[in-house]
Amino acid sequence: MVTSPLEGLRVLDLTRFVSGSYATMVLAALGADVVKIEMGGGDPYRTLGNHEPEDETALFLSLNTGKRSLAVDFRSKEGRDIIERLLAVSDFFVENSRPGTLDAYGLDYDSVHARHPSIVYGSISGYGEVGPEALRGGFDLILQAESGLMSVTGDERVGPVKVGAPVLDVGSGLSCVVGLLAAHVERQQSGRGRLVSTSLFEFALASLSAVAAEYFAEGSVPGLLGTHSPTFAPYGKFQTSDGWIVLAGAGSEDLWQRACAVLARDELIADERFKDNATRVIHRDELTLELEATLKTETTATWLQRFSDVGVPATEIKDIDQVLDSEQVDALGMIQTHSFSRGGTYRTLGAPLRLDHVALDPLGASPELGADTDAVLAELGLDRATIDDLRARGVIGRRS
Repeated sequence: MVTSPLEGLRVLDLTRFVSGSYATMVLAALGADVVKIEMGGGDPYRTLGNHEPEDETALFLSLNTGKRSLAVDFRSKEGRDIIERLLAVSDFFVENSRPGTLDAYGLDYDSVHARHPSIVYGSISGYGEVGPEALRGGFDLILQAESGLMSVTGDERVGPVKVGAPVLDVGSGLSCVVGLLAAHVERQQSGRGRLVSTSLFEFALASLSAVAAEYFAEGSVPGLLGTHSPTFAPYGKFQTSDGWIVLAGAGSEDLWQRACAVLARDELIADERFKDNATRVIHRDELTLELEATLKTETTATWLQRFSDVGVPATEIKDIDQVLDSEQVDALGMIQTHSFSRGGTYRTLGAPLRLDHVALDPLGASPELGADTDAVLAELGLDRATIDDLRARGVIGRRS
């Protein structure tokens, strides 16, 4: 068990879907008290996706562990009054609404900062806060296409494909966390908060740094790279007699030569098409055909053992069950088990970091809709009669 570094700090969480919810989940994992604001039926992911036994979706559960749920309609004056009380006692405010959506409620950065200058405000959008596309909404799939990420993923046979996981959602969420924590450190000196904004589009561009470097240097557009690199070769996926491996045999010329020795293809070293990394990249498709002609003669296990014996990085492409059941995942403590309030358990992946060699403490279960409404309002000084009146008038909600 480790000390939670953000213990004592409160996050007012007005996020939905993946990117914002992931950011605030990481803050909760680091010890912050995250109060998730939900209206109506709550976060759409409570009902969109595969359901767990307790009628919450697996996706919602994975993104909202360790939070508290406050069901309040902030469109009403009384609801905004509650939000205002929370802002006054919060350290962070995080949202991932379409730009401009919160202006009418006085919850945009300029309005919040004017009333609460010490709060650190985090905003995640699709395309960023400025530019001709700033007001557009955006989902991970859309931004994978818009950013160019899909243009280098896939091959000529199948065409462009999306990355199988929502990498832009998770990446923009983590980018937001980095900015929030940096702004918090500054606030400890200055006493003032600031706006931290990021977007799926900006993280996608950051992930394309190596590809962009080639474009800036050479003006070349790489096109579909499959599982191969625009910068190194051989560096990608190759077929064996019974499956697939990935081979990183291009970290140095020595690695390339050792890979050729394992394959008993020393003649490739002298081949003008493959004489150095630059020419191998140019002739990547021809190189792949040459390597696979040999790799297809033996099994994956055989080749992996041979590459391992001489220190050439290679591995099989593992399925999700192989990974999540592995000793490495277990050693890292990444899988956490949580208990439903009505009995039963479910598992999620924890935050991707450790402190002092130890995994972060397991978080509490994801909250039922509105489960913490009364407790949070009581902390703000509202008495039972006021809480009951707000509920009777539909300003606040009940537990689901």
